[in-house]
Amino acid sequence: MTFEIRRVDPADEVTLRQVHGLFEAVRATETPEIAPTPEAHYAGALQHPKPNSEERCHVAVEDGTVLGQTWIYLPHKENTHYAEAELAVHPDHRRRGAGTALLDHLLQLAKEEKRSELVVMARTTFAGGPDRPDTGARFLERHGFTPALTEVARCLRLDDLDAEAEQRLWDESIGFAADYELVSWIGRCPEQYVEGLGRIDSRIFAEIPLGDLDLRPRTIDADFVRAREAQAEAQDHLLIRTIAVHRATGEVAANTLIYAHAGQSHADQAITIVDPAHRGHRLGLLAKLANLRQVREHHDHVTAIWTGNADTNANMVAINDRLGFRPVDARVSYKRLIAL
Repeated sequence: MTFEIRRVDPADEVTLRQVHGLFEAVRATETPEIAPTPEAHYAGALQHPKPNSEERCHVAVEDGTVLGQTWIYLPHKENTHYAEAELAVHPDHRRRGAGTALLDHLLQLAKEEKRSELVVMARTTFAGGPDRPDTGARFLERHGFTPALTEVARCLRLDDLDAEAEQRLWDESIGFAADYELVSWIGRCPEQYVEGLGRIDSRIFAEIPLGDLDLRPRTIDADFVRAREAQAEAQDHLLIRTIAVHRATGEVAANTLIYAHAGQSHADQAITIVDPAHRGHRLGLLAKLANLRQVREHHDHVTAIWTGNADTNANMVAINDRLGFRPVDARVSYKRLIAL
């Protein structure tokens, strides 16, 4: 069967409404425990991508109905050999060839963009979590993709960590960090910390487990920090951040970030990173505790926080376990190399 595959214009509200509806149908059918994504996210992501990158959506259409789609992330500065995508077909329109047609189109696009590494995401069951269908993973494996990185999705229900338990964790850890000051804010980074924030965030791809993904360190400077903030604001995301500052040198030694979303009861825990030169002081745990306090104090409508960690990231998994994050499922990066 032949489908029309076309790129979605960010201003095409009708098609983007169908894109949102399709993603929600897949979520409700396969991963109902995962928080929904607001409709406004999709136009916002196309119109305001992350700095030095581009996002695209292509849809498979039949008689005006979106049967399936690919959502593609393309870095344009560092990691220009790499492309990352999600592929989804509406549950009511499967086994008709739309998925294969979209994947063929995605492979051709990656080749045209000179991307030698293509990564496509699939969700799978994780021990103790709800069952997930394996159709996405098997589909990718049949088309030459191999699993490269497994990230476990975890959720913290804020009612599960009571104030007394939170205070005990704080009291047990704060003595290890006497040489550091925790600084928290909501929104844009104070000017005096912008350079230090960029420096520590530039270490992310050098420090976090990446499995078999070939993601190389990127440079995050002050312009990047400000552009990233503007992108978040344009999508109605609220940045809730805590850093640890080394008192003697003024260096930013740790950084953690939560994204809250306008009108949403869930938030997303983004990266937490501690500079290797400053490890051993429980800065990751303390920064996350301080940031959770900001959520409790200023955003009490948030009831759940979601995060993801590589299954091999034992240190951060241990911290999240102590905070009360519980595994839900796994998000697997399937990789295929492309000859250019």
